[in-house]
Amino acid sequence: MRGISTLTLLLFLSGSLLASPDPASAQSSLIKTRLAIPVTGLSQLPIFVARDKKTFQGEGLDVEIIEMRAALAIPALTGSQIDFTTTAETTIRRAVSGLPLKALGFIAIRPALVLMSRPGINSVADLKGGTIAVTSLRATVDFVARDVARHFGLNPDKDITSIALGSDANKLAAVKSGAADAAIITLPGDTLGEEMGLKKLAAAWDYVEGLQSGLATSDKVIKEERDKVVRMTRAFVKSLALARQDRENTVPLIMKLYKLNRKVAESSLDQMIKTFSPDGEAPEHLVRKLIEEVRQEQKMEKEVPLSQVVDFSFVRQARGQ
Repeated sequence: MRGISTLTLLLFLSGSLLASPDPASAQSSLIKTRLAIPVTGLSQLPIFVARDKKTFQGEGLDVEIIEMRAALAIPALTGSQIDFTTTAETTIRRAVSGLPLKALGFIAIRPALVLMSRPGINSVADLKGGTIAVTSLRATVDFVARDVARHFGLNPDKDITSIALGSDANKLAAVKSGAADAAIITLPGDTLGEEMGLKKLAAAWDYVEGLQSGLATSDKVIKEERDKVVRMTRAFVKSLALARQDRENTVPLIMKLYKLNRKVAESSLDQMIKTFSPDGEAPEHLVRKLIEEVRQEQKMEKEVPLSQVVDFSFVRQARGQ
């Protein structure tokens, strides 16, 4: 018995599945899990690392990754059509409003987003009276666009208009065609934008401190499928560390995913790492700032405790292991 336990432990730590004479049987033993991501940009890099390195399978999960805008992911999460989403910042906003949701951890604690404009617009101030293409209205990318505009002296409620166009490809095409004046793009979409002749106006992480992507779920999943949450957060913590530390494998993965040369892939990774959470959590002051922002917007008098919107206990447990 002792030999079997040792072998099992070694295979677990290496992220490998136990050998089986029947691959289909091994696959069927994994726990089906649905994870929504809003974009396929580098803000989701640890998720792609987990898929590439089979970290999910190593935790006993069969994860289906679905591209889904935050506006759709939140109802899907509350309706039990998905198990997790990476739109953690938006999840907190909805949890403050009373939805039974929790952010479990964070990939980025600064926005890995770039504001790109059409030729002829040479500064953020030049966007006064113009349109900015975002992924979804009143979701993370939209709020970051507004924060960047505010930083450069514009009133986001009066001086700009956000239009929701979904994917980075749609947003860039709108700017190229003149249907939008600018777009806020996830890394490494800025490289594609420059190849299309668009201008990089501002890197959001240089001007805005705020939460972005992470891992979130519903209170129902936490209560009824706790083991799935434990497994998912372990995979999340491992893949976040791998994305940051395993440069030898992460750079080629970025090159493959986004069809970039090594120099651009390395630069994009360096920029992305600047936005990463050091431990998978979000600083308390940023969570409280977000809570207060939503309370003011909605004129809420009731205090909202941190425990209503975040639960980092699973990430802390995973780090401890």
